[in-house]
Amino acid sequence: MKKFIPIIFALLLIFSSCNKKEKSLYDFKTDFVGDNTRVSQIVSKEVYPKNLKTGEIKILSEKEPYGLKIFCKNYKDLEREDLFKNAAITFALIKNLDNLYYVDEDENKIFTFSRHEVEKNLENENKSLEKISENKESLENFINK
Repeated sequence: MKKFIPIIFALLLIFSSCNKKEKSLYDFKTDFVGDNTRVSQIVSKEVYPKNLKTGEIKILSEKEPYGLKIFCKNYKDLEREDLFKNAAITFALIKNLDNLYYVDEDENKIFTFSRHEVEKNLENENKSLEKISENKESLENFINK
């Protein structure tokens, strides 16, 4: 009987890990940029263009307007437009985020986006941050277009 205990334990461990469902980006939606756990998950789970690598983040939530700095590597071949979709996703999932800064390791700004600017650009396409973050399906549709 003692021989079977490690085998049973291993099987339980395997089956319990199979039941863990990968959370989607939508599952981390938050009202507050100060929710560092959810915000860091949003930033790390996004798919970035042209081999852009993101590292740490810096949350600017002490006073309004609230901001977020995302530290980046491999950004030399990027154009600002390349990150528009990522900015829109980030704003859609973080309700009180006002400004988004993509910065290098020395905190020099690479690209900056404001909620107002992103919302205005989306309006031209009959979209909005609210519609994008309305539900999981809406977010997935936006990401996959």
